Amino acid sequence: MIPNKEEIIKYVVFKTSRSGGKGGQNVNKVSSKVELVFNVANASFLSAEQQVLLQDKLANRLDSEGNLHIVSQEDRSQLLNKQRTVMKLI
Repeated sequence: MIPNKEEIIKYVVFKTSRSGGKGGQNVNKVSSKVELVFNVANASFLSAEQQVLLQDKLANRLDSEGNLHIVSQEDRSQLLNKQRTVMKLI
């Protein structure tokens, strides 16, 4: 069974920071860069077999604690960047 978006979001942490690149003076004032952190081992909606499979497939993208980091800073809007990170995860 594939979990819905709301179920997945319960297991992620969002971090925000100032984005580089285009945007003019807005870049210096607004934290629009969003980083999504997802720990595969803590996701109870995944079976043990699914967790192992994801950890194997994403081995080169996981940090030492088993977290997957997805970053978006394409938009000037924090909300849009947050939505982009969730869609990338899904």
